[in-house]
Amino acid sequence: MFTLKFALKNIVSRKSSLVIILFIAFSIAALVMANAVFDGTRSGIEKTFSQNFTGDIVIRPKAQFPMSLFGDETPITGNLSELPQLVPYSDIYSYVSNFEYVRQAVPQITGQAVLRFGDKNFAAFFFGIDAQDYVGLMPGINIIDGAPYGEDDNALMVSSVMLKKIREECGIDLKVGDQIQLAAFTGSSYTLRAATLSAVYEYSVHNDLQDKIVLINPDILRPLIGLNSTEIDPSLFTKENSGLLENLNEDGIDSLFDDDSFGDEDFAAQDDSQAQEAAAQSDQIAPAVNEETVWNYIVCSAKKGVSVKRAIRKLNKEFAKREWPCQAVDWRAAAGMAAQYIYWMRLIFNIGLVVIIATGFIIVNNTLVIAALDRSKETGALRAIGAGRRFVALEYLVETLALTITAGILGCLLGTLGNSFLSNGSIHFSNSYLIQLFGGDTLRAVVRPSNIMSGMILSFVLAIVAWIYPVRIALGTSPVAAMEAVR
Repeated sequence: MFTLKFALKNIVSRKSSLVIILFIAFSIAALVMANAVFDGTRSGIEKTFSQNFTGDIVIRPKAQFPMSLFGDETPITGNLSELPQLVPYSDIYSYVSNFEYVRQAVPQITGQAVLRFGDKNFAAFFFGIDAQDYVGLMPGINIIDGAPYGEDDNALMVSSVMLKKIREECGIDLKVGDQIQLAAFTGSSYTLRAATLSAVYEYSVHNDLQDKIVLINPDILRPLIGLNSTEIDPSLFTKENSGLLENLNEDGIDSLFDDDSFGDEDFAAQDDSQAQEAAAQSDQIAPAVNEETVWNYIVCSAKKGVSVKRAIRKLNKEFAKREWPCQAVDWRAAAGMAAQYIYWMRLIFNIGLVVIIATGFIIVNNTLVIAALDRSKETGALRAIGAGRRFVALEYLVETLALTITAGILGCLLGTLGNSFLSNGSIHFSNSYLIQLFGGDTLRAVVRPSNIMSGMILSFVLAIVAWIYPVRIALGTSPVAAMEAVR
């Protein structure tokens, strides 16, 4: 008790104590606010992807190459790799859809093809899904025209951004109910299909890559990309259509996807009537697709309050136990390279804040050390009149803890107040990258208990670090030398 009273008396008597407390408090406040911003960017990026197309958990086959919802992520050769299928699909889907942590599960097929409008071609990633279930799973998708297609509808859906681009580049008034020609390679042959535009949608948070996604009935996508092992005989094409095929085989399908913009390469000089005739012939020859168990992925949303990481661990443990060649991954792995540039943006942003805060804490620590060193002769005098080493060490520790803990509490309060001003200040973004980073056009920085805890833990660590070196110096001071200095 005497040690505590003595330490508090020393703190009150020194004018520098208030400066030290305020300095540490503002540093802790900066840390709390920075952590709140970090949490905002992390949840914002996750929201950008998980609510738009990745869901919370994705079940995918095990593969020898990096694989995302867009297909093979291997550089250069990735676009032509055949995606493995989920096997045994029925068993996997039954288990996952009834899993205690999963709210909803929707199977998906992924393929690459083009939307054709005369001599204009728009490359896209086709997601074969049940539209009504998929829209229910993805809260970030908003239907602005039309309605999601039904299970038996020969239809597809496009984003409002893609629709606008098609209208501008093709000079056509494409609208819901119109038919769209589709084209894709299936091995060595060329496949044509047609589908009706059933709906136009938009994402709550815009991302350039999402604008290349087309949602389509899986019964159209399977034969389009060759999942039913049905190919169109090149002899079915007219002379002009044969030239179209040769042109495609010569250029390669990769040329359609080697740029960040929509592909507008000219397949060949072929009018719409010939394309529709070829599509009709292919539909007559190709058998109906009955392979309802042919899927590449199962996209899942987790129940509210569930730990996604824990759910993924339990799923993978069960998959390994049952020897199913599949794995559960989170939204980041499902998005693949699509999420990497936003991840690096967040990392650079966080590193900048950490450097600033670390610099502040170095200054704070040096201030504490200097304050303690200035009292080394006073400490020597105490030892000369009988104070033991244990008393001196404890007195230094109590003083440092009192300063830093008080500053930590004050800093957490200031940080919470500062974040409240930020969140209620209606700070809006117009930059698309910041909108993706924060998952919306408004800054939302919410202080969580973990942020407060980290601030208090750091203040405690700072107290220990700032105590060790000064107390060694103080205890190393000779009592005789201290007495001479006092005189």
